[in-house]
Amino acid sequence: MSESAYNDDLLEKELFGGDSDDPDSMSMDVDGMLGMDEADGLGISSADQPDLSEDKDDIKQDTEEKEGSKSPQEPAQPQSDTKTTVTAAVAAPKPDIVMDDPPGELTMLERPARTNAVQVGQGLDKCSVYDIVPTIALVNQYQIHATAATADLRWLYSGGEDGYIRKWDFFATVNGKQLLTQGQRHSLVDSVTKAGVMSSYWDHLDIATDTAGEALSPVYSLAAHSEGMWVASGMSSGHIALWSVRHDEGRRIALLNKHKQPVSVLRTTPDEFGLVSGSWDRAVLYWDLNTGRLARIFSGHTSQISSIEFQPLPAATGTSPLLMTSSIDGQCLLWDVRAPQDEQPQKFGPSLRTPPWATSACWSKDGRRVYVGRRNNTVDEYEVGMGNQPVRTLRLPMNSGPVTALAAMANGRTLICASTDNVRMWDLDPTASKRSAVPFQIIPGHHGGCISSVFVDASSRYMLTTSGNRGWDGASNNVCLGYEIAPLAK
Repeated sequence: MSESAYNDDLLEKELFGGDSDDPDSMSMDVDGMLGMDEADGLGISSADQPDLSEDKDDIKQDTEEKEGSKSPQEPAQPQSDTKTTVTAAVAAPKPDIVMDDPPGELTMLERPARTNAVQVGQGLDKCSVYDIVPTIALVNQYQIHATAATADLRWLYSGGEDGYIRKWDFFATVNGKQLLTQGQRHSLVDSVTKAGVMSSYWDHLDIATDTAGEALSPVYSLAAHSEGMWVASGMSSGHIALWSVRHDEGRRIALLNKHKQPVSVLRTTPDEFGLVSGSWDRAVLYWDLNTGRLARIFSGHTSQISSIEFQPLPAATGTSPLLMTSSIDGQCLLWDVRAPQDEQPQKFGPSLRTPPWATSACWSKDGRRVYVGRRNNTVDEYEVGMGNQPVRTLRLPMNSGPVTALAAMANGRTLICASTDNVRMWDLDPTASKRSAVPFQIIPGHHGGCISSVFVDASSRYMLTTSGNRGWDGASNNVCLGYEIAPLAK
């Protein structure tokens, strides 16, 4: 190998945390997810490219053919400086979405947050270590992109690539009303014996844009009412459907249609009279569910939205929680819903030499810190009010793969990190227990697949992990596992 080739290979390893000769370590199509073509990925601006006037017609024809064959992602953004493109959120183009006139109401500012009657399980908020054991498998033949549940976990909803929304009876599942067959248990760990009890399912039908009828759409996102009154789902066309669940189950009662591309994230507001949606079109929208009107557009992201989560705050504080959003290009923004429409959000930028990639972010249980999963086997920790750079970086093993899902536990010191190889339980304060020099434990169950979500119920007694790529890049083994959680040490 020549000296220049060796230097290029070394630089690639340092930037992306993997071996460029190993196809598994570089399997994620980041440029495709960021909406960049080959020239953009190299940081070549239009001003720096040579003038090929003689072949102008041929180049134009090739460009039109290439754009016609692209997947429905955001258009390429010219970049003259790679570092500026990754970190700057102020210059983000505004989504091509028109506000309703009159606009909807920002319901969470007018109504109190719904009180959650579910209490954390005994000892689960005080212990230092958890015992998390997989015991349940929800049998699926396709990738699962999204899950949602009622507050008491009576009903669980899942949706994925096959275009159906499934409703599971979680109480019957946990009580072992149905067991897995020997063939179903063959590829799972020994502790998984209970099968998911499916109560019902319905077609995820969307109004087709090119025909007069309807067609099945993959379920890219889900959100559920805490008492099981309705379920919202995101479609590939950009539509958001509200489905009746308690009465006339599976009937579409409303269709919200402002987004232009697949809706990747849905989140109910604390008062549950509003809905916040994020899409591949870079837009984050606040919907008033009383009227079905658009109440606000959050403009600031430059890539597809990957996660949305409200800041967890005690009801006694009486303050409005911040809204956290993240996107595929690595940006993480904090929005004050009370602020004017044109006020810029607080931005958490990736640390130096961090690849521009993030499919998951979450709040800590006290609402003071934000965790963002990165492509180079790391999780960045940020503190609200402490600048826009991470205060700490959690580094997973080099062969673990990108961090695709995160969830914080009730004790405030445990973080669930899901990556390609395994699910890990990370101790954020390992010096306090002094149990081991390794700050994490591997949770058995998942192995060798892209994990789309990690869901922990309000009581912190159960956890659910699903395998799927959410319409982006990554392999899936179609496994959906349920875990029982118990306190192990104080």
